[in-house]
Amino acid sequence: MQFKKKLLVFPTHRSIRTYLSKEKENNKLLPFCITIDEFLKKSITLSGKKYCEEEQRVLFLNEAIKNTNISKLGISSEFSNFLKQSDYIYRFLLEISSEKIDIEKIKSVDTYEFYIEHLSILEKIKHNYEEILGKENFVDRINLSKFYKINKRFINKFDCIELYFEGYFTKIEFDIIEKISSQKELSINFYSNDYNKKSISIFNDIFDYEFKSNYEYKINLTKKEIINEIETKKVVDNFSIKGFSSRLNQIAFIKNSIVDAVNSGINPSNIAVVLPDENFAQTIQLFDNEKYFNYAMGKSIKNHKLYQISHAIHSYISDDEVKHVKNLEYLGIKKEIIDETIKKVWKHNCSKDLLEIITTYIKNFENNDEVLEKFNELLYKLNILIFSTTNKILVKDVFKVLLQKISSITLDDVNSGKITVLGLLETRAVAFDCVIICDFNEDYIPKKSVKDKFLSTNIKQNVGLPTSSDRESLQKYYYKRLCDSTKRIYISYVKNDTSQISRFANELFDDKINSKNEDNSYKHILYNNHSISYLNEEIIDKIDLSKFTWSATSFKTYLECKRKFYLNYILKIKEHDISLKPKSYELGNIIHNILEEYYNQDFRDFSIIEELFNKYKTSNAFLTLDLEIWKKKLYKFYELDNKRLETRKIVGLEKQFNSTFDGIKIKGTIDRIDKYEDRYEVLDYKTSSSLKVDSIKTSENSKDFQLEFYYIAMNDIYKTDKIDCFYYDLSTNSLKQEVALDRKLELLSQKFDEIKEISKKEISFTKCEEKSTCQYCQYKIICDRE
Repeated sequence: MQFKKKLLVFPTHRSIRTYLSKEKENNKLLPFCITIDEFLKKSITLSGKKYCEEEQRVLFLNEAIKNTNISKLGISSEFSNFLKQSDYIYRFLLEISSEKIDIEKIKSVDTYEFYIEHLSILEKIKHNYEEILGKENFVDRINLSKFYKINKRFINKFDCIELYFEGYFTKIEFDIIEKISSQKELSINFYSNDYNKKSISIFNDIFDYEFKSNYEYKINLTKKEIINEIETKKVVDNFSIKGFSSRLNQIAFIKNSIVDAVNSGINPSNIAVVLPDENFAQTIQLFDNEKYFNYAMGKSIKNHKLYQISHAIHSYISDDEVKHVKNLEYLGIKKEIIDETIKKVWKHNCSKDLLEIITTYIKNFENNDEVLEKFNELLYKLNILIFSTTNKILVKDVFKVLLQKISSITLDDVNSGKITVLGLLETRAVAFDCVIICDFNEDYIPKKSVKDKFLSTNIKQNVGLPTSSDRESLQKYYYKRLCDSTKRIYISYVKNDTSQISRFANELFDDKINSKNEDNSYKHILYNNHSISYLNEEIIDKIDLSKFTWSATSFKTYLECKRKFYLNYILKIKEHDISLKPKSYELGNIIHNILEEYYNQDFRDFSIIEELFNKYKTSNAFLTLDLEIWKKKLYKFYELDNKRLETRKIVGLEKQFNSTFDGIKIKGTIDRIDKYEDRYEVLDYKTSSSLKVDSIKTSENSKDFQLEFYYIAMNDIYKTDKIDCFYYDLSTNSLKQEVALDRKLELLSQKFDEIKEISKKEISFTKCEEKSTCQYCQYKIICDRE
């Protein structure tokens, strides 16, 4: 029998491939297959007009917002920002056009006129946009209904059309479908369950029939006949749902589930990993050592040099922190070149030549042909967007848009594994033997839509626009269809202080959900159990500490913990300096620098201190907050110190010294020296809120000899013993004198004698006995003192 010429319409290319792979086994001629998007495009003609592509659309929209107060919509009219925000406007206009809803109708149901101003602005933009489209002879989906005609030439190629419906038809789409069905026999296959009643309600009136839940239907739209009505039954024979405290630990669960499914006899090609958030695929790729997966969404570009170089440059210029400079070094980028070619013009207007210089430099780091090809295509479109308008855009804004566009590039997944990783929409009209869904969390399920930006649910419901509830129901439909048609289901979710399981879970799954975290049961899959090697053995070394030049800090460290002294000053093991929160010394150093610069001025006023604080402005939010607090604190210090200096004179600032005491060298820097009558006053600024000064009683156990070091230096420099030593407590704006100076000088002499004695033989650098000393020590992990 001769094969009848039939066209099959599927939701996705994946569903076409799945259908064809099954039909090939039947040894027969295959029908023509096409996706629903392609079908709707090919089934219409546009009356000689051109279809508007994305780049042109953004330019037309940018033109359409002129002479409108777009800021009232919470959207910037600045072109670089509009490039990112224009989608909000377009999606709204597209939605109302697709549902054949007039803005005047929306206004009429807005009884309390909450949205009247927004709607008037959007109405003006829509009018302007459609005028521009008409003037330029373009058709967009927004004005499609006014111009399209059924493409009989295409439709007449087929004897009949069969459509697999999964999802939702807009009114415009269904109008096209109905017009086609009046000219060609057209049948539709669909499933019904409790969650897609609104989607299939368009068939109810046509067939005068209430379609039942949990049934599979085939209807003939041309003849208005129900061809098939088959009850659907679940085929699930295994269900598992697990919670994890970390999102990353779900990957271990995914791998374990794959092994479990394969061991049960399931073909790996019939296993799907479904990602509610497709960006998680990037993380899965990093752990895919076994090459299990193929990625339906393509592979992210973020592991390629093109993105990494672009991101590193943008981060460095936007925020000149140590970690960003280090990242440039790590990637082999010369900071001097970035400073000279890009940073220098960062706030200049961008030109084609400038963009060419920047992008050529970035491309030099990339050697993947596919990446470069897609990048060049992106640049072509970006040039149209940026330079086809009179708007002037700064280099920094162009670079931000460029980085955003680069991050959206995906690469074809070649040489991939058998297990498919895909997003929810890619599962339409496809059945798998095993389904693994991760991230079943409220953050990702239901997925939020940008279409709900301008109107409330109540108004959308009253005018017949899809509401957020309708979209949630459609997502539930997809998940239920997916889960009901598979044999084995594995679900994972994150359960911690900030994440909770989606409210959909209790609706979709009959099994009781165990709230216990399962991290420990699976963590061995991702992580090798390496025990930390602690430095517990005794450290003995022959070092002559009497030849060491001591600072007050190194001497205090030695007295507190000989092991810490050895690791820091002998082995010179330093902690990393890349941290979001500022180190304690950073703030202290800035305050010291400000006070030094202030007292070096001939004219002194608090406004100068404020200017000096501005000089140390930083992008680090934590340090900025601390500096603002200290700016206010120093006003009280300023008042107090002004009165003090009425009777004193500053004779030294940041005075460095190298002296000798009992045959041992000492060094340091004195913050400030005042002269009062015939006496010298040594002042050491302190920003700590827990400053304590030794008394005669507590001095016996003291480990802090900073002011004693300063006294010795002063005695050496000025040849006098008329010296008073103070800590200047900037937190409380008070002077705290070293009252036990003489006794502590005696103790210092004794301790130096001990150092000379122990330096004659090997020294044991033992750990400190007081574990409270270890609380903030950078070496506590090495020493097993956590």
